[in-house]
Amino acid sequence: MSRSPRFSIMLVVAMLMALLTSSCSLTKFVPNKQFLFNRVEVKSDVDNISKTQIKQYLRQKPNTGIFGRIRLSLAIYNMSGRDSSKWINRKLRSAGEPPVIFDADDMEMSRQNIKGYMKNKGYHNVEVEADTIVKGRKRKKMNVRFDIKGNQPYKLNDISLDIEDDTLRAYMYNYQFSAKPGDLFDLDALQSERAKMVTYLRNSGFYYMSNDYIYAEADTTVDDHSVSVVFKCRPMVMNVAGGQPKELKNHIRVKIRNVNVYPWEYNTDLSYSTNYKDTLSCGSMNYYYHGKRRLCPSSLYMKIHVLPGQYYSAKNVERTNSSLSSLGTTKYVNIYFRRVPGCDSLVDCNISVTPNRVQSYSVEVEGTNTDGDIGAALNGTYTHRNIFRGADQLSIKTRIGYLPMGDIKDALNDRSLEIGGEAALTFPKVLFPFIPEKLRRRIRASTEFSLSYNYQTTPWYDRNIANAGIEYWWTTGSLDNERYSIKLLDLSYVYLPTISDYFRQTYLNANSIIRYSYEDHIIMALGFTFSRNNKHNNYSNFFSYRGSVETAGNLLSGICSLAGVKKDDGAWRILDIRYSQYVKGEFSYSYNQVVNDKNTLVYHVGVGLAYPYGNADVVPFEKRFYAGGANSVRGWSIRSLGPGIYKSTGGRTDFNQSGDIKLDLNFEYRFKLFWILEGAAFVDAGNVWTINSYQTQQGGQFEFSEFYKQLACSYGLGLRFDFSFFLVRLDVGKQLYDPSQDSRKWRHPFNINDMAWHLAIGYPF
Repeated sequence: MSRSPRFSIMLVVAMLMALLTSSCSLTKFVPNKQFLFNRVEVKSDVDNISKTQIKQYLRQKPNTGIFGRIRLSLAIYNMSGRDSSKWINRKLRSAGEPPVIFDADDMEMSRQNIKGYMKNKGYHNVEVEADTIVKGRKRKKMNVRFDIKGNQPYKLNDISLDIEDDTLRAYMYNYQFSAKPGDLFDLDALQSERAKMVTYLRNSGFYYMSNDYIYAEADTTVDDHSVSVVFKCRPMVMNVAGGQPKELKNHIRVKIRNVNVYPWEYNTDLSYSTNYKDTLSCGSMNYYYHGKRRLCPSSLYMKIHVLPGQYYSAKNVERTNSSLSSLGTTKYVNIYFRRVPGCDSLVDCNISVTPNRVQSYSVEVEGTNTDGDIGAALNGTYTHRNIFRGADQLSIKTRIGYLPMGDIKDALNDRSLEIGGEAALTFPKVLFPFIPEKLRRRIRASTEFSLSYNYQTTPWYDRNIANAGIEYWWTTGSLDNERYSIKLLDLSYVYLPTISDYFRQTYLNANSIIRYSYEDHIIMALGFTFSRNNKHNNYSNFFSYRGSVETAGNLLSGICSLAGVKKDDGAWRILDIRYSQYVKGEFSYSYNQVVNDKNTLVYHVGVGLAYPYGNADVVPFEKRFYAGGANSVRGWSIRSLGPGIYKSTGGRTDFNQSGDIKLDLNFEYRFKLFWILEGAAFVDAGNVWTINSYQTQQGGQFEFSEFYKQLACSYGLGLRFDFSFFLVRLDVGKQLYDPSQDSRKWRHPFNINDMAWHLAIGYPF
């Protein structure tokens, strides 16, 4: 007996509800005369301090909940029986989360923690009260509410320096305070100010400077609820070997005497004697080794920013560590400083660089799913991380893919086969003339040369794709959180020796939008990409953005114009092959709002524009935008949405579903479940459009007065398996609004035909 899709979905929902409400109640394992810590509420009249920040100081928190309500981890724990000797009960308990039992002592400790935190923020007269409310049918749940009354806070009247040390006073003369008069008397902010001063001085040569030397004095007598803060510095104390520590009048600026590099794990107790080591001088660096040099001294030297004769700088030490660690030839990097005997103002910098494995091999088996056809691919990778003994990396990749198309009995004849390979050679520096050494050393950069070839054979066509590229990339920022790349050359040659009559007549007619992509063609492009994020940890809000611009065909057009080459059928050709000419730009922005350590809200917007001109009437198919898929509007499968209100003609693949303009709007709520599982609920909107009107894409052209009505919408749920080093994502999206429909654009919530499943690696944005 067949059942409707609505009945099936309701059955699944009923099963989930049975799971969540199993084991009688959430208080199943709560002992008698005790309470489940059910909920905590914070009420505060202080608007400039968020309740999320305050809740971080709670000594006890309720069980983890989805949307703050559905306690799946606790429900799974309660599914276990009381006999802990049974295997299934132990597994359920380890996967779930035991009930949090309310503790009055912890509540009082939380109240004191909140009060101390508010005082640190300047609210010294704060009042914090804690109340309890018993809830639940069985009176086994306890709610806790904290009421905070800030009262009048203390504010900074002024902030200044009073340093007796002549040397320090000269370097702190132009120091700019982050805290300003009128700010709250925030002890955390003053601690950050002290750390900023120490960092400033350590970057100015004061190697021995630490937080212990800088302190602040506060004067609360200047005015009512006003504080004057003066930062001072204690005298420097120098440890003397075999004697008592001595106090110095002024702090010492320290210079670097020698930079010594050891290609093994350096022992800080090693003698300075080098009789048993081979030594090589490279620039101003001493390189010690035994026999064969496994690491190239010159490549290491270009990544070292601590140089002899310079004053010590903590920033240069961090840059050196980061730059050396980025080399494929290094496994571990440790930097040590040692005072030069008899001279307190000189230190030697000793750098140990543990070499990495030079060569590696990997083989991967990959499963593929293309419009329901299940296939497989075999990938092989070989990497040599020191091919020319200069930390130069050679990577060779091969791929063989097989995809049956149609019935199993016809799989040998009706199939798609892909064979390809790629070789990339990466140098850990900028290979470009006329760049001074000072600039080469200052930026962390690489140069990559690449070649690739891909052969595809299908029942419809045979296609050969050859690529060659030259790309530069570099990073900046204190955390290397800004990345840039320039594709100086991105050359592609596409050659199709055979095309079936069926494919040509069906998809490559005179009005086809993809006809040019299935003719022999050349793409010669260059591009620029930039990205940045300000993520410091997993507990604070952060943003990330990425932008790119790419253009193709301009150089070839200039050459043809100067050479007086005549156009053929309105276009220039190179070796009787038409080349593409277009400009393309993309930008995406994401903002992660961290609610707490279990819940995060993520907002994302992505836009793109591609415009053909000159030698091309249409942007190449592989350079156009598409909607739908795991990283777009997830109610649709990949390349199955748009453009505009264009309605797909059906069939295995509709090649017309691509466009020149893209807009993606996404919202996602991410929450921890249990074990390695994370959950997500999301809402997506977006579409693609064409710039020009094409006969084969009716309704796909962008119109400013209509585009917002053509935004497709979907919603859904997802599961994520976080294995630390990578994340596997399973999302299911349900169509909410389909602009291509003539009627019933708002889709029925129980129509399972309007759903799409997505399996991917990593977060969508």
